[in-house]
Amino acid sequence: MKERLFMFFAIFCVFNLSQAQNQVNFKNDSVKNYIDKTFLLIHDNALNKDKINWSSLQAEIYEKTKDADHIADALPVYPYVFEKIEDHHGWLSYKKKNYRWNKNTQKLENKAVNNAVKKYEKVYAVVLHKNIGYLRIPGNNDFGAKKMDSLTNNIVEEIDKINSNKIKGWIIDLRVNTGGNMYPMIAGISDIIGDNEKIGGFVNSNNQSEGEWFLKNGTIYIDANQVLNRRKLKIPIKKGLPAAVLISGYTASSGEMTAIAFVGRNKTRLFGEESGGYTTTNQGFEIDKNSGLNLAVGYAADRKGKVYNENVKPDIEIVGGDNFEDLAKDEKVRRSIKWIGEEAVKH
Repeated sequence: MKERLFMFFAIFCVFNLSQAQNQVNFKNDSVKNYIDKTFLLIHDNALNKDKINWSSLQAEIYEKTKDADHIADALPVYPYVFEKIEDHHGWLSYKKKNYRWNKNTQKLENKAVNNAVKKYEKVYAVVLHKNIGYLRIPGNNDFGAKKMDSLTNNIVEEIDKINSNKIKGWIIDLRVNTGGNMYPMIAGISDIIGDNEKIGGFVNSNNQSEGEWFLKNGTIYIDANQVLNRRKLKIPIKKGLPAAVLISGYTASSGEMTAIAFVGRNKTRLFGEESGGYTTTNQGFEIDKNSGLNLAVGYAADRKGKVYNENVKPDIEIVGGDNFEDLAKDEKVRRSIKWIGEEAVKH
């Protein structure tokens, strides 16, 4: 998901514990302090905070952790907490180990894509049929937003390798994009997505805007805040070329955000299978030097205002037929090439 770039300062409300909860005796006070600190963060910021019976949930957490000898012994409670707040995109990290709710999803099992996720970890570009640009963008692990420039440059360099005035359409392959930082992905292909326009945004559980995504001269903004700029391509991409976006059940989080940035663009179609269903926006909170909390705090919306609270569905569903080793035999690529050819003939 989108992993929020900006850090916000939480203003904690005073949470009054009931008399019964105050009487819970913890074996270790440091465990209780840790539980209380994380509980307040979750209480104040969770996406579904208005739907939760917080007193009841806190009583359950206390009961499950009161006999813990150490903080590490209490951590198995957090997958349960994330389940109760219906957040399968968030997690608690403690000494580099993550505790999250592994929700059973209806993701289509696709062995070809699953194997490709493990194999293809670098951006890759090639020209197909002499005049169609193919660009595969995998996920990244830039959750701390420390590698945005290099990640963006990787995409730009690959586009430069194949871009020419002969290109009549683009295939953006997000099937192996499991997430990471959305900003370098979108900035890297901003010339294909469009320019000087809104391409999406974040909304809270009440559908109120939490920041709109804009592209301008290769720069991505959230509202008026510049997030990322990048160098120009050696050869400008022709405006308004057809774009086919490939998605799968492994397209998740920021991969889904990147796909959403294309929705509503002229001459654009999404091909493949339904995405993974991690379309919530995440925000990180530091707990202490050993741990942090990542919470779903909103949803992604496309440029026309449609909110994605489940997943991204393709315009043209194609189940299976993936062949990353020989793209000429890949059914999703073949159908995309056919569609791009039909669009190019129209103009």
